[in-house]
Parts: sequence; C-alpha cells; structure tokens
Amino acid sequence: MTAIGDPFEAISQSTPTFSDEVAVATARERYGLEVSVRSLVSERDQNFHMLTTDGRQFVLKIANVAEPKEVTDFQIQALIHIADYVASHRSPISTPEILTTLDGNSHTVLDAPDGQHVARVVSYVEGLPIAERQPSARLCRNMAIYLAHLGKALRDFEHSSSNQTLLWDLQQALSLRDLMNHIPTDSVRRNVGQTLDDFETFALPYFAEVRRQVIHSDFNPDNVLTDARDPDVVVGVIDFGDMLTAPLIADVAIGTSYARPRDGNPLALIAEFLAGYHSVTPLTQQEIDMVFDLVKARLCASIAILHWRISFREPGDPYLEKTMADEFCAEKFLAEMMTIPRENAIQIFRQVCASEEIAGSG
Repeated sequence: MTAIGDPFEAISQSTPTFSDEVAVATARERYGLEVSVRSLVSERDQNFHMLTTDGRQFVLKIANVAEPKEVTDFQIQALIHIADYVASHRSPISTPEILTTLDGNSHTVLDAPDGQHVARVVSYVEGLPIAERQPSARLCRNMAIYLAHLGKALRDFEHSSSNQTLLWDLQQALSLRDLMNHIPTDSVRRNVGQTLDDFETFALPYFAEVRRQVIHSDFNPDNVLTDARDPDVVVGVIDFGDMLTAPLIADVAIGTSYARPRDGNPLALIAEFLAGYHSVTPLTQQEIDMVFDLVKARLCASIAILHWRISFREPGDPYLEKTMADEFCAEKFLAEMMTIPRENAIQIFRQVCASEEIAGSG
C-alpha cells in the first residue's frame, strides 16, 4: 500500500484562518444550528467550540488544505465505525461522533483563497484534559485500559487511506534526522541521534513481525479526558487526526511516552501503563521488548519537531505557546531514559506483564 502525503507538508502548512462569522454561518446554513463559537488551539487544522442556544456543544473541525480529502474521509469513517462498535459491544469508551449536515452528508466543504477545506462537525466530549497535570499510577493504568479498549474498537476497521504519512508516525522516525540541526543544545542533539540509531537497530527491523491495525497514534495528555469528580478516571479521548495503520505497540509507546514522573524511577509510570494495557490486550514478548526504544523515539519526535517548528512559525504562535513547556520536558525525560540499560528496562517490562497475567488468572 502506497503511503499518502508528504510527512513535512501538512505539519508545516499554516492552519486555516476562517473567521468566527464563517463558523457561525456554517453551523446555521449547513447544520441548522444557532451557535456561538470560540477558537480552539490546533497543530494543523482549525477548530471551533460551538455552543447552541439550547445548550448543546459541538466542535467544528476544518481540515488543513494540505490534508488529502481521502485522509479526512478516513478519519470521519473511523469515528462512525467506533460509534457503531461502542453501541453494539457496550464498550466503555467515549469519542466524538459525526453530526450529519442538513442534506445528510458526513462533511461539508468551505472555499478559501488557498483552496477547498473539508469541514465536519462532531459532538463535544465532556471531560477535563490531563494537560500538564502529573499523572498518578492509577491514572496511567486507567489510561492504558482505555487505550486498549479503543484499540479493540479499531481492530477490524479498514480504509483505503489509512496509510497517511505523518512526521509524528513512529514508522517515519528516521526522518527526524533531517530536523536534528534545529536542536540547539549539543547534549540533547546527541541523545536524539543515539536514540534514532538504537531505534533503527532494535525496533524498526521488527515492525513487519508485530500486529498492525489502525491506531489513534496521539494518546497525549491534551487528548485524554478525565472525570471532573475523579481525575484518575478516564471518560473520553479526542483528536483522531493522527490516526493511521501502524504496529499496535506504537500506540502503547506513544501513550507511555507521556507517563513522565517528576522524580523517582523513570520507568515506574511506564510500568503501570503497560500493566493496564496488558490486562485488556495481552502484549507479545516481541512487542514488550520494543517498548523502550519506541518510547524514546516518540520523545525524539516531541523534541525535534518542536525545535523545527520554532524555526518557521511566528513568535506568539498559539500552538507553539501551548506546547512549548510540555515538549521541552521531553528533553529531560529522554536524558533520564538514556541512563537506563536497555536490558534492564526490557526485563522490568517483561516482569510487569507476567505479573499482570498471574494476577488476572488468580
């Protein structure tokens, strides 16, 4: 299957710049909704939170002009598939649901000087993002359980455009070498270079041997929603813009890369995450043995892409300001991970999953 798109294009493209007035008019004319709107920060799309006059909430998502229309359809069809799965399997997950237009379509098209933008409206999922909050061990386990159930919902979903090419995709991790010159600190640049070399040796060769399916691919603290009454309980997941077909273990590694304790054992929260995921979807030994290098590769993506983006986006860019502090802490976490021998980490992860199997059978 041929990959769709240039991994650098969509992420470097300016986000759409439709006005609040256009968003309100789109809701009224194409969806029959009378709304007030406010802008939401996004990496490459434009999003509006919409509040109707009768108190309902939705999100208007306007795709970047660089995103192929078939990729946008892939994201739409995935959400429809998940909604059907949840309804038929009583799955304990909540994701945005597609709202059809007045004429029954799953999307609409907005014209702009730079081209046509595909737009859709999705339901607003209630909950509080984890964001900068330090995750607890319980939250890490619950996040992983939620991600495993989401993986089950997507397991049999197929789409001809599930092979979009994204710079964030761990399958494209070696492309990050092209961005390393933007990293200003020598020690960080060395850590990234060494990690990518290790990834090429210890993880990439096994991608063809492990399970593959459509994955969420962006299970980060801004996309995981928790209960306002109990911040360790996950109630929803949002932002399916990075979905693609990839090794299932990549989804696990992306989620665990944000399990970053402020002090103590760097692997403690990762171990909790793995235990939670393994309790729902048992991981193979090969998958477990790849986690350490995949987590570090995801940290490299956070570091390299941020510094590259700084080089061409204007100062004060909302997305840059939002992610700056979060992603710079990836440098610290990567440095800590570099001090741990791979063999030690693999042994710990194997033991954690084995213990979960014993607990589950008891």
